[in-house]
Amino acid sequence: MKIRDLLLIDPELAAEVSTIPSDANPFKEEAALQEAQLLDFRFDALAGVAGLIFELRQSLQLWESNTGVLVADRVSAFAWSGPKREPGVMALPIVSSGFSVREGTFKLSLDVWLKQGAELSLTAGNAAFYTGNVPGLTEAPPDYTENDRSTLIGQIPAWGSLFEPTGVSWLIG
Repeated sequence: MKIRDLLLIDPELAAEVSTIPSDANPFKEEAALQEAQLLDFRFDALAGVAGLIFELRQSLQLWESNTGVLVADRVSAFAWSGPKREPGVMALPIVSSGFSVREGTFKLSLDVWLKQGAELSLTAGNAAFYTGNVPGLTEAPPDYTENDRSTLIGQIPAWGSLFEPTGVSWLIG
């Protein structure tokens, strides 16, 4: 499967994958995504589905897999805000994250280190967080200061990367 296939939200896939342990589950453990890096996000307006890809190779708690993917459906709000970016690529480590479920609505907020900071927020009906491995990645992420976007292809997880899921956690709103 490819990472983009997770955006189809297949409950049968989740049944085949083990549950992420509570101490590393980003829906239960506030610090689970600390030092993970936000790599990409996508919003499918037609389906009301949002997806986020995380680099886990330097994550403090999810280090057993190299990739994390959050998929949310029935999205009612999706926003990114932050300072003006300099040209080029740079790591976007997660400083803190917050998840909540209230009255059938899932809310996510991510604080991302980017100069003065940046924030991603998402409100949806349901969400799933997958851990897994993209085959062929090195043990550590590449040095972004020495690469441009085109040279990073195949060195970091992307929507078209092959993905072998190892864990999943569902959050039903």
